[in-house]
Amino acid sequence: MGIRARLFVIIFSCLSLGLIFSYIVAERDLGIKVQDHFESELQKQGQIIRENIGILSDYDNPHFLKSETDRYSNASKSRVTFIANDGHVMADSEIEVDDLKSIDNHGNRPEVIDALANGMGWSKRFSETIKQEMMYFAILDSSSEQNNIIRLAMPYNYFDETLNSLENSVTLIFVVALIVSIMAGIIAGNYTRDNLYELEKAVSQLASGNIRKKAIKSLPTKKVDQIGSIARDVSSISVDLKNQMTLLAKQRNQFAGVLDDLGQGIIVFNEDGFVTFSNEESINILNVGDIINKHVSALGSKSLEQVFNQALKKGKYAMEFEHKIDNENRWLLSQMNRTKATKELILVLNDSTELRKMDSMRRDFVANMSHELSTPVSVIRANSETLLGGALNKKTDAKKFTSAILQNSIKLSEMVSKLIHLSRIEYGDQKFNIEKFDLKVEITNALESLRELAKKYNVEFDFDYAGEVMVESDKSALEQILNNLIGNAIKYSTTSIESKSKIEIKIRKNEKITRVSVLDQGIGINTEERKLVFNRFYRTAIARGQSKEGSGLGLAIVKHLVDQLGGEVGVMPRKKGGSRFWFTMKTAN
Repeated sequence: MGIRARLFVIIFSCLSLGLIFSYIVAERDLGIKVQDHFESELQKQGQIIRENIGILSDYDNPHFLKSETDRYSNASKSRVTFIANDGHVMADSEIEVDDLKSIDNHGNRPEVIDALANGMGWSKRFSETIKQEMMYFAILDSSSEQNNIIRLAMPYNYFDETLNSLENSVTLIFVVALIVSIMAGIIAGNYTRDNLYELEKAVSQLASGNIRKKAIKSLPTKKVDQIGSIARDVSSISVDLKNQMTLLAKQRNQFAGVLDDLGQGIIVFNEDGFVTFSNEESINILNVGDIINKHVSALGSKSLEQVFNQALKKGKYAMEFEHKIDNENRWLLSQMNRTKATKELILVLNDSTELRKMDSMRRDFVANMSHELSTPVSVIRANSETLLGGALNKKTDAKKFTSAILQNSIKLSEMVSKLIHLSRIEYGDQKFNIEKFDLKVEITNALESLRELAKKYNVEFDFDYAGEVMVESDKSALEQILNNLIGNAIKYSTTSIESKSKIEIKIRKNEKITRVSVLDQGIGINTEERKLVFNRFYRTAIARGQSKEGSGLGLAIVKHLVDQLGGEVGVMPRKKGGSRFWFTMKTAN
């Protein structure tokens, strides 16, 4: 439906409703006024007849009464009836005298009953005698004892005729209103259509997402009518919308950045189980591609489906489950909550695989430490009991047993010291004294301090570097790093009585970084374990199988020290067997 047609319908409907309402009110008010007028006229006529006719019982001649009813009827344009106080009709202007005997007794007529009770009475009803809707008025005659009744009646079609004239007027007004509505619709439609078309064209550009200055300026904001007012409002809304969209885009990017930096996978599902949002970390954890608009059943995990179904039912649910990724089993800790506002379900995922490995390493550490501690403690206890049992009095035996107690006490002390030292490093309590010094000197000193241990394991050192190697670091920390790396290389070197094993120390440097490598000819480390050897409490399977002494703390201390000094540390295999442990530090300017 076009604008002109709509305007015509609106104008015509408004005029029609107004006319119909006016007609209803006018008909009601006019009907009431006409009825009041007729009732007043009937009452006046009845009072005049009563004054003129006198007492009805004084007239014995029914023909005379008939002539009187006819005369009064012609004068008042109404039906006149004389009724005795017992209800029989004495004369009626519409009935001949000879037919009066067939007329019913009128004593039960409402207007007659009211007149006998109150002096006058009214009623409106259908007359069976003349077959018309009539309005009746009854009044007592002037006698004070007999109470005969004078009744006047007027057909109700007088009202209908009056209202019909009103309907004719309203019909004429309707025709005029129709013509006016058509003309107003055409004039207003042409004007409004042109303006709305211009406004619609500009708004369509905005609705299509083109919220640029040019599109906003195309709105007819300079018009002074309602169209101009709407255009100005739309322009204002568009500017605000543009600013809000810019702000929302910025906040969305910031929020997405925050979610990506949380280190937790975030996935949002609607109530039907389809993904509406996911951050980068969730994709990495599940090792899947784009999952937006995918169903939870398409994510490749029955456990995730269980979490979703339980959260949908209970409002929140948490579960740790195993998830296979590239033939590797990963443990995922999931927590899903249902929001009250949007009814969406938010899943938080954490990869707990490393935590489980750490827990396993802690258990291994406790087992290893229990084993390592049990030997020196058992030796100390056994030797102490032997001394107390009498060996204390034998100088040779006493010296041997007390020496064993001392050596094992030193071993226990070293273990405890390492634990305390590692804890201090991890919590940042280690203080460093950064200074410039010659790295070559510190390596030479470390090798000298470990030479006796090397002889014990039939190991020789190979270190020959010409010139100074100035670095910036902490001497004490460097000493611990070298002692741990070279000490491990000695203990895990493959040697025999016939052949010695060699440990090489190599240095490479540039203007910024100096790299130190410790190369051994030992048992080596497999690929999987190379990723774990720097973890706290970790010992390789071969080291555990060969009962090599150690707590799994040395390399963890090395890694923490190197990290806090701003360097890097790692391990790689050698082609001819053994391992290359390396670390970096800052080259002094």
